[in-house]
Amino acid sequence: MQSNFVDTNIFIEVFARSGDKSDRSRKLLESSNNLTTSSLVFSEVEWVLRTGYERKKELVVRCLKKILTLDIEIDNKKLLMNTLNFYEMNNVDWTDCLNMFLVKENKISKVYSYDEGLNKFDWIKRLEP
Repeated sequence: MQSNFVDTNIFIEVFARSGDKSDRSRKLLESSNNLTTSSLVFSEVEWVLRTGYERKKELVVRCLKKILTLDIEIDNKKLLMNTLNFYEMNNVDWTDCLNMFLVKENKISKVYSYDEGLNKFDWIKRLEP
């Protein structure tokens, strides 16, 4: 059976807007209609809710958790769950968090960066060139 891809704006309709498009988007996500999305869309939802709609981190985390509970295929779903749990409990940037979990998954121990925020990830050693 062929999958149907769900883009970022469908999730944003559900989590940040209201109206007919939002209702149709909600019904789609609840339909279990062989839906799929990507970790890039997941990350874009985080960014749009946080920066475009200025939602608090707690609300953004709830929305992202909701996506993970939907009957929808997402690449790297386990990685996203682990990243989201760390993100929720720590004062870290989402993209940094996702990258450091990818680093961890790939057994990379050294990261070149000037970003001192990466020091919060105890499984890596941050290096500056």
